[in-house]
Amino acid sequence: MNDYINIFIDKEYPTFLDKYLKSKTLIRLKNVTQFCGCDYTKLYSPRFKYTRYTHSLVVAHMTWHFTHNKKETIIALFHDAGTPCFAHSIDYVFGDYINQESSEKNIVDIINNDTELKELLKSDDITLNDFKNFDNYHILENKSPKLCTDRLDGVLHTCYVWLHTHEKGRIKEVYDDIIVLTNEENLPEIGFKSKNSANKFVEMVFNYAKELQGNTDKFVMKYICEIVKEAVNKKLISYDDLYTKKEDELCEIFSTNFPSWKYFVNATAVVKTERLPKNHFYISFDTKRRNTIPLVKTNGGIKRINEISDDSSDLYRKLEQYKDSTYAYIEEIESL
Repeated sequence: MNDYINIFIDKEYPTFLDKYLKSKTLIRLKNVTQFCGCDYTKLYSPRFKYTRYTHSLVVAHMTWHFTHNKKETIIALFHDAGTPCFAHSIDYVFGDYINQESSEKNIVDIINNDTELKELLKSDDITLNDFKNFDNYHILENKSPKLCTDRLDGVLHTCYVWLHTHEKGRIKEVYDDIIVLTNEENLPEIGFKSKNSANKFVEMVFNYAKELQGNTDKFVMKYICEIVKEAVNKKLISYDDLYTKKEDELCEIFSTNFPSWKYFVNATAVVKTERLPKNHFYISFDTKRRNTIPLVKTNGGIKRINEISDDSSDLYRKLEQYKDSTYAYIEEIESL
């Protein structure tokens, strides 16, 4: 794991980050996995456990590399502080399949309940107001399909850690070609020095976005969503537990109380079909479409890669047209 993280650590190390790494707000994220529950089934095989803590650390180092702005880097470190256990799977609990923004607690409220963290922030002249609008931090956050450090790590770690489609060398090659450019709105946005590297990145985007549109990922998230709802209904857990307990603790509760959990854990494939499944727990729904179209520096100015590359444009068309089967289920799971 450290080999992956080290790709993004700037030569000028941001030592001011270190004092924040033991804050209870950040430590909690060590028990929230990045892939929304996919670590708990054999449907996927991540290279190692990638948590919201790891993601937050990488995004902070990326943000420092591109900005050398202390405030934006610290904001980046805590950008996921409100994420619950199983992350976006909990958005499904609230019926938020498309935007996937419903489950995160307000970061200002989270920080307000961490006295030690507030003191650390005060020592760096950072106030609660600085966390109220991430739209002010263009390198950290940008609306899709623009590129930002949060989305950049999402693409890179998905391809390396989760899907195994790209090795560290390719990740580093692509990352090292990224610089800060000026976008169509005259605002800073990270992009590429070369068309070649941008095309390689688009290949990663294709793998990343297609998987998140696919039925395997959707099955995992919907199954966990329904398990969580049922566990709450049975008073085995509360929704507040998603922000205080460890995922491992919740999984133990699921394992003890839901017979289907062992089948979920040991499943190696979902059955995909166009026929309505009978006597199975199944999924059939649309979800958030993720996409990233990066900027590229060219002799003719700064362009989006789809404006100058036929190869990337073809991949974006394929992604737009992609749709998995209407239904999917796991053979052994008839009900929760």
